[in-house]
Amino acid sequence: MAYNIIVQLCALGGIAILTLGIYRLYFSPLAKFPGPKLAALTSAYEAFYDCFKGGGGRYHVEINRMHDKYGPIVRINPWELHIRDPDWNEVYKITRRASKPMWYYQFLGTFGNTFTSVEADVHRMRRDAIQPYFSPAAMARHQPEVERLIGKLMGRLAAFKGKDEAVNLGDVFRCLATDVATAFAFRTPFGHLDSEDFEHAGNMAVRQFGVLGLLNRHSGGRLLKVMALVPPGLARRLSPASLGVAGFFKQLAVVIKNELDSTPKSEDGEEAKTNIIQQILTSNLPPEEKAPWRVARECNSVTLAGTETTGSSLTVITFFLLSQPQKAARLREEIRRQQETLGRPPRYQELKELPYLTGVVNEGLRLDGVSGRLPRYDPKQDMTYKGLVIPKGTVVSTTQNDTNYSPDIFPEPHTFLPERWADEGDRKKLSKYLLPFGRGARSCLGMEIALMEIYLTLGRLFSPDAGFEMELHETDHERDVALFHDYFSPFPKSKRGVRAFVR
Repeated sequence: MAYNIIVQLCALGGIAILTLGIYRLYFSPLAKFPGPKLAALTSAYEAFYDCFKGGGGRYHVEINRMHDKYGPIVRINPWELHIRDPDWNEVYKITRRASKPMWYYQFLGTFGNTFTSVEADVHRMRRDAIQPYFSPAAMARHQPEVERLIGKLMGRLAAFKGKDEAVNLGDVFRCLATDVATAFAFRTPFGHLDSEDFEHAGNMAVRQFGVLGLLNRHSGGRLLKVMALVPPGLARRLSPASLGVAGFFKQLAVVIKNELDSTPKSEDGEEAKTNIIQQILTSNLPPEEKAPWRVARECNSVTLAGTETTGSSLTVITFFLLSQPQKAARLREEIRRQQETLGRPPRYQELKELPYLTGVVNEGLRLDGVSGRLPRYDPKQDMTYKGLVIPKGTVVSTTQNDTNYSPDIFPEPHTFLPERWADEGDRKKLSKYLLPFGRGARSCLGMEIALMEIYLTLGRLFSPDAGFEMELHETDHERDVALFHDYFSPFPKSKRGVRAFVR
């Protein structure tokens, strides 16, 4: 009897799977779009490239292969289309009010913050609450602290001068980015620049977290929930590198709890809004949006968004300058002339006026763009692409790097060429396609703080008053810098990092 029931259940399961497969291949609204049949049939196709192929994070390579074979629009899984066309942006328009698919962004392990908000209305409500904290006036007030932290960075690097010890610049710049982000959010940096080894274990753990994030996405968000139940002692044995990330989150939790317990929550005066926590608590958000767990997740998002991305961009830019000494010399000369004219080190707004430095920054942001695709869907209206109707509710994505590496827009796209931005007309045309901080209503709020950090850091590192120069040590572009793994942020093939001697 039991055996017959099991056989019947298996048969019903097989029929259900067969029916779903036939629907996806032949009757789904997306069946008319080109792409591999296996990708249309099951998300396991994507999971294989994301979680296993070449160490994971390799679906971006397969998606490009699909485009090369099938054209500018392809079906990359049962419910998603991907478009490789720099001039198509319909899903990102502010008037579109598109939503984010939860299944894709659950790689982060948490929801409840502005970045991972699914519905457009919820995102707008949360964004409006914290947007004043990122105002131009707030950026100006924060500049002295950014300069102070960069001064600390310069001092740490100067201590390596003349030593036969290479510095891992990826670790150095991620420590700077973390201290800048936490100082901005909480008015107190976490002190990563004071770490003797520049938080090497924690920075390595970020890469590992990217791998876990992809596994979490394809397990329906279950993996990180299960891992949260693992006792700390066992977790240390399973993944010693994860201690760095765990320590950061623990420090973050302590800061948030102390702030929630002690700071006045008056809505009057600037004193009540001296950090991101009070910005949220004194906003017009409804009470449930001010719950401690929600505030904590918003703070996590704000700080994490400004660490890996900015640290990686500074690493890549510095690598290219050190690997091409003539470009570094040209940048030093431009900064030297401005500094002589001013009679002091240039400030952020003054550095932005330097054309070659701006070209350097733009090229770095182009070559180190977000590697993950940016999926959206409109639950209410159809979209179109070159006469093809994309049904409402369909997830559609594009990838920034498809534009960043397009030879039609950027000739010699894999070459670091700050000179391509020199002509004002060219610069205006190219800027339309350079979108390192996202598109539309969901573009990054922290753009200005990131640019301030990048400009000021390069302005000091390549200043005539730096007191040292750097020289690359056993660093290879293809192995140690170029995008290989897409963990939403780009990661190279090796874990060695960009290393340099200080001379």
